[in-house]
Amino acid sequence: MDVSTATSLDMPFILDLYQKAFPQEERKPFSLIERKAAMGSMEILVLKEDGKKCGLAITAMGEELVLLDYFAIAEQYQGQGLGTDALFLLRELYRDKQFFLEIEELDETQPNYQERVRRKNFYLRNGMLETGIHVELFRVKMELLAAKPGLCYEECELLYRELLGAAYRNMVKKID
Repeated sequence: MDVSTATSLDMPFILDLYQKAFPQEERKPFSLIERKAAMGSMEILVLKEDGKKCGLAITAMGEELVLLDYFAIAEQYQGQGLGTDALFLLRELYRDKQFFLEIEELDETQPNYQERVRRKNFYLRNGMLETGIHVELFRVKMELLAAKPGLCYEECELLYRELLGAAYRNMVKKID
Protein backbone atom coordinates (compact mmCIF):
# COMPACT_ATOMS: atom_id res chain seq x y z
CA MET A 1 0.00 0.00 0.00
CA ASP A 2 1.24 3.45 -0.93
CA VAL A 3 -0.18 6.82 0.11
CA SER A 4 0.94 9.85 -1.88
CA THR A 5 -0.19 13.32 -2.88
CA ALA A 6 -2.53 13.06 -5.84
CA THR A 7 -1.26 14.43 -9.15
CA SER A 8 -3.29 15.78 -12.04
CA LEU A 9 -3.18 12.28 -13.53
CA ASP A 10 -4.87 10.89 -10.40
CA MET A 11 -7.67 13.47 -10.35
CA PRO A 12 -10.16 11.72 -12.68
CA PHE A 13 -9.99 8.63 -10.42
CA ILE A 14 -10.19 10.72 -7.24
CA LEU A 15 -13.16 12.78 -8.44
CA ASP A 16 -15.05 9.71 -9.68
CA LEU A 17 -14.54 7.86 -6.38
CA TYR A 18 -15.39 10.98 -4.38
CA GLN A 19 -18.73 11.29 -6.20
CA LYS A 20 -19.53 7.57 -5.90
CA ALA A 21 -18.49 7.08 -2.27
CA PHE A 22 -20.11 10.09 -0.62
CA PRO A 23 -23.72 11.28 -0.81
CA GLN A 24 -24.12 14.67 -2.45
CA GLU A 25 -25.24 16.31 0.80
CA GLU A 26 -21.96 15.25 2.46
CA ARG A 27 -19.65 16.44 -0.33
CA LYS A 28 -17.95 19.80 -0.29
CA PRO A 29 -17.54 21.40 -3.70
CA PHE A 30 -14.43 19.71 -5.08
CA SER A 31 -13.18 23.08 -6.33
CA LEU A 32 -13.07 24.21 -2.67
CA ILE A 33 -11.01 21.15 -1.74
CA GLU A 34 -8.61 21.81 -4.63
CA ARG A 35 -8.31 25.47 -3.65
CA LYS A 36 -7.61 24.57 0.00
CA ALA A 37 -5.07 21.95 -1.14
CA ALA A 38 -3.29 24.58 -3.26
CA MET A 39 -3.16 26.80 -0.15
CA GLY A 40 -1.71 23.96 1.95
CA SER A 41 -4.64 23.62 4.36
CA MET A 42 -5.89 20.37 2.79
CA GLU A 43 -4.25 17.38 1.15
CA ILE A 44 -5.70 15.19 -1.57
CA LEU A 45 -4.08 11.77 -1.34
CA VAL A 46 -4.31 8.78 -3.63
CA LEU A 47 -4.06 5.25 -2.25
CA LYS A 48 -2.39 2.64 -4.44
CA GLU A 49 -1.90 -1.09 -4.10
CA ASP A 50 0.69 -2.65 -6.40
CA GLY A 51 0.66 0.56 -8.44
CA LYS A 52 -3.13 0.49 -8.97
CA LYS A 53 -5.29 3.33 -7.69
CA CYS A 54 -7.60 1.87 -5.07
CA GLY A 55 -8.71 4.71 -2.80
CA LEU A 56 -8.59 8.28 -1.66
CA ALA A 57 -7.98 10.26 1.50
CA ILE A 58 -8.64 13.97 1.84
CA THR A 59 -7.31 15.63 4.96
CA ALA A 60 -7.69 19.09 6.47
CA MET A 61 -4.63 20.46 8.21
CA GLY A 62 -4.48 22.54 11.37
CA GLU A 63 -1.50 23.55 13.48
CA GLU A 64 -1.84 20.61 15.83
CA LEU A 65 -4.67 18.64 14.19
CA VAL A 66 -5.37 16.68 11.04
CA LEU A 67 -8.94 15.84 10.11
CA LEU A 68 -9.48 12.83 7.87
CA ASP A 69 -12.28 14.58 6.00
CA TYR A 70 -12.91 11.91 3.35
CA PHE A 71 -11.65 8.34 3.14
CA ALA A 72 -12.79 5.70 0.65
CA ILE A 73 -11.64 2.50 -0.94
CA ALA A 74 -13.01 1.79 -4.43
CA GLU A 75 -15.72 -0.86 -4.37
CA GLN A 76 -13.73 -3.47 -6.34
CA TYR A 77 -10.93 -3.30 -3.73
CA GLN A 78 -13.09 -3.47 -0.60
CA GLY A 79 -12.82 -6.47 1.71
CA GLN A 80 -9.12 -7.02 1.01
CA GLY A 81 -7.70 -5.25 4.06
CA LEU A 82 -6.68 -2.17 2.09
CA GLY A 83 -8.70 0.19 4.29
CA THR A 84 -6.87 -1.15 7.34
CA ASP A 85 -3.50 -0.75 5.61
CA ALA A 86 -4.32 2.76 4.41
CA LEU A 87 -5.57 3.93 7.81
CA PHE A 88 -2.37 2.63 9.42
CA LEU A 89 -0.26 4.56 6.89
CA LEU A 90 -2.32 7.72 7.35
CA ARG A 91 -1.95 7.54 11.14
CA GLU A 92 1.82 7.13 10.64
CA LEU A 93 1.97 10.00 8.15
CA TYR A 94 0.36 12.35 10.66
CA ARG A 95 1.78 10.82 13.86
CA ASP A 96 3.15 14.18 15.04
CA LYS A 97 -0.33 15.72 15.07
CA GLN A 98 -3.66 14.78 16.58
CA PHE A 99 -5.31 12.76 13.80
CA PHE A 100 -9.10 12.56 14.00
CA LEU A 101 -12.20 11.83 11.94
CA GLU A 102 -15.97 12.10 12.03
CA ILE A 103 -18.48 9.28 11.76
CA GLU A 104 -22.25 9.43 11.74
CA GLU A 105 -23.70 8.92 15.21
CA LEU A 106 -25.13 5.50 15.90
CA ASP A 107 -28.87 6.08 15.60
CA GLU A 108 -31.05 2.98 15.40
CA THR A 109 -33.80 4.96 13.66
CA GLN A 110 -31.62 5.64 10.60
CA PRO A 111 -31.93 3.29 7.59
CA ASN A 112 -28.13 2.88 7.41
CA TYR A 113 -27.74 2.00 11.09
CA GLN A 114 -25.92 -1.30 10.42
CA GLU A 115 -23.51 0.48 8.05
CA ARG A 116 -22.82 3.06 10.77
CA VAL A 117 -22.09 0.27 13.28
CA ARG A 118 -19.71 -1.48 10.83
CA ARG A 119 -17.92 1.80 10.08
CA LYS A 120 -17.43 2.62 13.77
CA ASN A 121 -16.23 -0.91 14.53
CA PHE A 122 -13.76 -0.71 11.62
CA TYR A 123 -12.20 2.46 13.02
CA LEU A 124 -12.13 1.18 16.60
CA ARG A 125 -10.53 -2.12 15.48
CA ASN A 126 -7.89 -0.08 13.68
CA GLY A 127 -6.78 1.97 16.66
CA MET A 128 -9.08 4.98 16.63
CA LEU A 129 -10.44 6.00 20.03
CA GLU A 130 -13.79 7.30 21.16
CA THR A 131 -13.47 10.91 22.32
CA GLY A 132 -16.94 11.52 23.76
CA ILE A 133 -17.19 14.55 21.46
CA HIS A 134 -20.35 14.81 19.38
CA VAL A 135 -21.05 17.56 16.87
CA GLU A 136 -23.70 18.48 14.37
CA LEU A 137 -22.16 19.18 10.98
CA PHE A 138 -24.45 20.40 8.24
CA ARG A 139 -27.42 19.06 10.23
CA VAL A 140 -25.87 15.57 10.57
CA LYS A 141 -25.02 14.33 14.06
CA MET A 142 -21.44 13.05 14.11
CA GLU A 143 -19.10 11.47 16.63
CA LEU A 144 -15.40 12.33 16.64
CA LEU A 145 -12.81 9.54 16.87
CA ALA A 146 -9.10 10.25 17.41
CA ALA A 147 -5.84 8.37 16.97
CA LYS A 148 -4.64 9.30 20.46
CA PRO A 149 -6.22 10.53 23.68
CA GLY A 150 -6.64 14.22 24.40
CA LEU A 151 -8.68 15.59 21.51
CA CYS A 152 -10.64 18.64 22.64
CA TYR A 153 -13.52 20.31 20.83
CA GLU A 154 -12.03 23.79 21.01
CA GLU A 155 -9.09 22.72 18.82
CA CYS A 156 -11.49 21.07 16.37
CA GLU A 157 -13.60 24.21 16.30
CA LEU A 158 -10.62 26.26 15.10
CA LEU A 159 -10.00 23.78 12.29
CA TYR A 160 -13.68 23.80 11.29
CA ARG A 161 -13.66 27.61 11.20
CA GLU A 162 -10.63 27.61 8.91
CA LEU A 163 -12.02 24.86 6.70
CA LEU A 164 -15.55 26.21 6.34
CA GLY A 165 -15.02 29.96 6.53
CA ALA A 166 -18.20 32.00 6.94
CA ALA A 167 -20.40 28.88 6.61
CA TYR A 168 -18.95 27.62 9.91
CA ARG A 169 -21.20 29.75 12.10
CA ASN A 170 -24.40 28.08 10.82
CA MET A 171 -23.11 24.62 10.04
CA VAL A 172 -21.17 23.37 13.07
CA LYS A 173 -22.20 23.03 16.68
CA LYS A 174 -21.17 20.89 19.61
CA ILE A 175 -23.76 18.53 21.04
CA ASP A 176 -23.62 18.07 24.81
